Amino acid sequence: MLKINKTINLNGTSEINGQVVVYMNASISTDGTTNANINKNISNQELYNANKVSVRADMSAFEEEVYKIEDELNSDNVSRKAGK
Repeated sequence: MLKINKTINLNGTSEINGQVVVYMNASISTDGTTNANINKNISNQELYNANKVSVRADMSAFEEEVYKIEDELNSDNVSRKAGK
């Protein structure tokens, strides 16, 4: 039996003076049954250490966007189930 899972993928970067400090990506299942998978990779440790406050704010904003989409999907799935 074929089973197809749809996901939404988000990609982001935190940059300082045009240089990428952190790469971020997330994968969110559209069926709302699993939590998002969020990954962060520091690509420039020196810039990260010197700019932790702003880089961490970017990482937090990325996570908030992921959670927002996750919550929207969950609400949509709950509404569809209630309508059945």
